[in-house]
Amino acid sequence: MKSFFCLLLSLALFAGCSKDDDLNDNSNDNSNDKTSDFNPAFAKILQEKGYISDSKRILYEEVKDIEKIDISGTYEDWVVGKVLTSLAGIEHFESLTELICNYNQLTSLDVSKNTALTTLDCNYNQLTSLDVSENTALTTLYCGNNQLTSLDVSENTALTTLNCGSNQLTSLDVSKNTALTTLDCGYNQLTSLDVSKNTALTTLYCGNNQLTSLDVSENTALTTLYCGSNQLTSLDVSENTALTTLYCGSNQLTSLDVSENTALTTLYCGSNQLTSLDVSKNTALTTLNCYYNQLTSLDVSENTALTTLYCYYNQLTSLDVSENTALIMLYCGSNQLTSLDVSKNTALTTLDCYYNQLTSLDVSENTALTMLDCGNNQLTSLDVSKNTALTMLYCYYNQLTSLDVSKNTALTELDCSDNQLTSLDINKNTDLTYLVCCNNPGDGESLFPVTAWFDNDHIPGEMKFYYSDTQYGKTWDYDGKTIRIDFRKAE
Repeated sequence: MKSFFCLLLSLALFAGCSKDDDLNDNSNDNSNDKTSDFNPAFAKILQEKGYISDSKRILYEEVKDIEKIDISGTYEDWVVGKVLTSLAGIEHFESLTELICNYNQLTSLDVSKNTALTTLDCNYNQLTSLDVSENTALTTLYCGNNQLTSLDVSENTALTTLNCGSNQLTSLDVSKNTALTTLDCGYNQLTSLDVSKNTALTTLYCGNNQLTSLDVSENTALTTLYCGSNQLTSLDVSENTALTTLYCGSNQLTSLDVSENTALTTLYCGSNQLTSLDVSKNTALTTLNCYYNQLTSLDVSENTALTTLYCYYNQLTSLDVSENTALIMLYCGSNQLTSLDVSKNTALTTLDCYYNQLTSLDVSENTALTMLDCGNNQLTSLDVSKNTALTMLYCYYNQLTSLDVSKNTALTELDCSDNQLTSLDINKNTDLTYLVCCNNPGDGESLFPVTAWFDNDHIPGEMKFYYSDTQYGKTWDYDGKTIRIDFRKAE
């Protein structure tokens, strides 16, 4: 009997040991089924994209060595909500170096086990928090267009690219990220930003925040700076001699010195309080935007490479663009110009000079023009016979007594309202879909005769007479009389 009990004890101990051994074996078994850890929708996408063979049976050994995953949604799917809400199971991808999961609807993302990650792109989700403290190998992090209120990147010292724009960040500490070359933190709620330690920065986007100051004196490698739509009262870019692009519009700048930025090709400083602007040293400029300031003069004679000039809504009394022969687009409206010579600007496709005091305008040399807006001036005549490429002509609020658009057969939009026109011929302008000719005297009685390719009973359905309203603009009151457009089909 004693021997029998000893045998039973031995068997029990053996069985216990075997059970423990089995547990240990299973815990270390790379073929262990991990299916239950995965979000089913995530698993389905992984199968569809060929990362796994069967979403119903996911083995550890099948995923542990995968290095790159791209399960990004499309913008269209993102808009309608046909995207992933969870990446549960991502923790088993222990070798993952690159994870792209943008354009989904993730509310949380746990990458604490993915310590090999060098690239993480989770843009366009609904993340309210993101912990990347364990991802010390990260060099690229895109987490923009989420709902983050804070972001700690102090452990990510290898970062070269950080995009955390379009979130709800009130602060951002990048002092430990000394390798950064690109930082995008625009469209947040930052009141301050210290980039003094980021001396390798070449690109900085910090626009659309609440910054009252910005020190970029240590960022001598900067080539691109976007700091517009903040509350800056001053900006010193004298040390940023490598700058090629500067956007500092929509601030409160009263002065701007760009004399040291001789490499500049693009300068946006509109919507500030500038009373003067010296761009004589910026001979490489191709685009200059200085609209909505208080400029009384602007010398662009040294900027012979200019292709685009926006200087509208200032107080300019004169503008010499004779040296800017490469100009393609010129917006100089809402100034106090009494004359404008564009005879040398033969490459112009767009000329917007509305709301000035022009008494004449010669566009005969501007044969490439596709858009001309010369409204709100004092023009008594306008010859557009040479401008055969015109698709849009706005000459409203002038003193025109006649208008010949017979050569402008490409016209799609014409606004000649508020002139002294007694009639109009649009018979050759069969592409017209927008016609505004109200507030003209017409025949002085009740009609405004318009010769067209149709008559009153066959007005094209797509024809609009005032913005989006197809009816308004067909009649108007003039000198105490009601005037109606009278379409007469050309014979």
